[in-house]
This record gives sequence, C-alpha cells and structure tokens, in this order.
Amino acid sequence: MSISSSFTDFSLAELFQLIDQGRKSGCLTVCTLPDLHTPGSKSHYYYIWFRLGCVVAAANRLNGQSLTHNMTQRGWVNQQTIEQVWTQTPAALPLGLLLKTQGVLSTEQLNLLFASQLHQVRELFEIQKGVFKLDTKADLPLQEMTGLSLRTLEVALMAVRGLKNWNMLAEVLPDVSSGIRSKTNDKPQIHLNTLEWQVWELADGSVSLSAITYKLNQSITIVQQAAFRLMLVGLVEEVSLAESTLSLENYPMNSNSDNSFTSGFKKSKPLQTRNVSASFLQNLVGFLKS
Repeated sequence: MSISSSFTDFSLAELFQLIDQGRKSGCLTVCTLPDLHTPGSKSHYYYIWFRLGCVVAAANRLNGQSLTHNMTQRGWVNQQTIEQVWTQTPAALPLGLLLKTQGVLSTEQLNLLFASQLHQVRELFEIQKGVFKLDTKADLPLQEMTGLSLRTLEVALMAVRGLKNWNMLAEVLPDVSSGIRSKTNDKPQIHLNTLEWQVWELADGSVSLSAITYKLNQSITIVQQAAFRLMLVGLVEEVSLAESTLSLENYPMNSNSDNSFTSGFKKSKPLQTRNVSASFLQNLVGFLKS
C-alpha cells in the first residue's frame, strides 16, 4: 500500500511519527519543488528506506550505487573489491555488513557511513515545499544498506532539534496557554537532551507552557519547540488548562511576577488544527489499517 501527499498537508516529522507507530517498512520518496524565484532551480529526489519502523538506508538516487560511491570517495575500498565481495558471497546481507564480515570495513567506518545517510535524512526536515510518497511494498535495497538501523522517532527527534526554520511546524506547536501532560510514569527510554528532560519533568498537565517557561528561564519559543519534540516521540500530550486543576505550589506568585508567567493561567484558547485534504485523510486511514 502507498500513501502520498505534500508537505503543505503533512510535515515530515508527523509522517515519521506514523511510520514509527505503525512499525512500517518500505520506501519513502521525497521530491523537493523548484523555487520559482530562483533561476535554474530544479526538483530533487531523495529516498529513505524503513524496516519495522526503523531507518535502514537513505540515498539521493535509485541506481544502488550511493553507498558504494560513499565508500570509494572516502578511499576505504575500491570498486573492484566491492563487486568481488558482492558477487561471490551467496548470503543475502546488507552490503555494509557484508564488507565488515569480510574484514574490508571496520565497525567505526560502518558507523560513519550510516551517520552520513542519517545526515541526508535530517537535511530533508528543512524542506518547506515538496511532495512525498510512502510505498510499504517496496523492497529493501541491500546494496544501499550498512546493516545498521535506528528507530524512526530517534531520527526525527535529532532532525527536529537541528531545525533552523520552524515555519513548517509553526501551526502544530503547542499553545502557550495550554499545558502538557506526561503520557507515562516510567522514565523515557528515548534519548533526550537537558531541556527536554526538564520540560518532561514539569509535564503534569496542571500548568501552562508560559509557567514552565518562567520556571526554566527560557524563551517561550524554545519551550514550545521542546514540548513539540516530546509530543513527537509520544512522551507528552497537549491539554487544555480549562480541563485541569491548577497546582501552583511550586510556582509562587507575587505582585512583581512577570506578566508572561501569570498570563499562562488564563483560560486557554481552542487548540489550532491543521487543515488536511480529504483525500489525504482517506489514504491515511487506509495506511494505518494496513
């Protein structure tokens, strides 16, 4: 089954969340749209392969030579050796793992090759205009695979941390007057940075993001982005404070309190939602059922 849409309807971060939750396998094709205001601007294609909700490979071409090119460009192995090992080994193994078992590549080199593929994926999160197609029936390309994999949400989390342009995700950031509530009492197993840990520890659903901002002495935008990342990996959910009982014991107020703090306890605005096309929603429902 396949699902396709544009980034005006769905962000790459949200798409990765679906792939992780559904433990999907297949190939995601991303096509960037040319900038009409830039002479000579062209579309570019990128391909990301998944297995059971984990990223296993990425390339900007479909000729099966991206990983080989990466290795030869680094001077680690020549084309002849790669072809010899690939054709003379009957086991159906990823190329990177195959070369490692033959002593051609080291563990460190394998890690660097996979990191290079992940870097390509992270760059795609900056795309503002483009279309995508996820084909869950696509075969995995052994010649592009290192044998390593990383959970899709881990990749998305790292990519969103490094975003320079948040315009694409502006509409899905939690509202400053809303609260966030942890969805688990267990210690998160996913890798979080210091700020994300602090925000998660304060996510009891009883105080607004404005209050958390005041508590952590951070800008509201930084806290909103950290909260979104926690929502992305399924650790917290946004809640309306109108439905919560406020607990202010840890947040004393006085007459000199900053307005950005006290305003956080006003009645929250209705949560904004992104308008998604009906055809995309229909495809999405079928995708999740499959």
